[in-house]
Amino acid sequence: MQIHEYDAVDPLAVLHLNLMCLDVALTPERVTLIRQQDPRPFPFLALYAQEGEAIAGQVGVLRLPVVSTQGAEEVGGLWAICTHPAFARRGVASRLIAEAHTQLRAAGLRYSTVSADVHRVAHALYKRLGYEDVHSSASVFTAKNALPHPVALIAERADGERLALADQVFERIAKGHLGFARRHSPFFPFLAQCGAQSVPDVWLLSGGDSAVGYAVVSASDTFLKITNLLLLDGVDPVGSVAAIAHEVDAPYVQVRVDHRTDVAVFARAGFLTEPRGGGTLMVKPLTNAATVDDFRRRYGVGTPGFLISRWDIP
Repeated sequence: MQIHEYDAVDPLAVLHLNLMCLDVALTPERVTLIRQQDPRPFPFLALYAQEGEAIAGQVGVLRLPVVSTQGAEEVGGLWAICTHPAFARRGVASRLIAEAHTQLRAAGLRYSTVSADVHRVAHALYKRLGYEDVHSSASVFTAKNALPHPVALIAERADGERLALADQVFERIAKGHLGFARRHSPFFPFLAQCGAQSVPDVWLLSGGDSAVGYAVVSASDTFLKITNLLLLDGVDPVGSVAAIAHEVDAPYVQVRVDHRTDVAVFARAGFLTEPRGGGTLMVKPLTNAATVDDFRRRYGVGTPGFLISRWDIP
């Protein structure tokens, strides 16, 4: 089994692997767009295990922009990790991740990060490879009819040019924070263009004449799911969720909560809470001088100053 970069393998086989394992259409056209507009991926984009003509697995490799106590920095990030079912339990992912670590060290990065669902098999694999949980998002749930109504905030879909307003809101909120408080801009317009995030799924929250936050949303006839809610200090998260929910027909609401102080606010409002229901950020030091505790201190993990969202850790 050999390890190759994206340009050395069949892009059709890559597309098939991603459709089968991740339900993601990583077409050659989408790869070109990512390379042109997203500075986070390494030039080789991703690493692939190949046996004969078959693509056995994939791991994408990123340089993620972050803010530490020392200023602007980068950490490594792994994404789109998958193994073809025919090659399961043969160490494919472990080999690919080890090579990704080699590439990250060569680029001078001290940490590798990956996001995971604690309830899935991949979480145990990452633990075996030296990753540790450093931050878990919570999940809260309620019925729409239990939410306050009316509310002071206005919720509107961000479409077209208004999508850039979400980037502006992020910059206002992120100022003075640590962790994933830095993005390459434009961020949401790029996600929409490359197909990672559809435009109607970003909502702006306004109070008075100015935007005070945004939410990334998906909705069906049954559930409204908010996967990222970012608000200016002092803005009520329950009222924000209610403002969106009352614009959508779904009778039930589920919210991923990235900030621990908000969990108590939702609980007091009657939401059912799952402390580790929204996924976890895992970190592996890449050098002997780096430690997970140092990562926590350096990026403010566990403090009100730490900023994170699932869109910043693919």
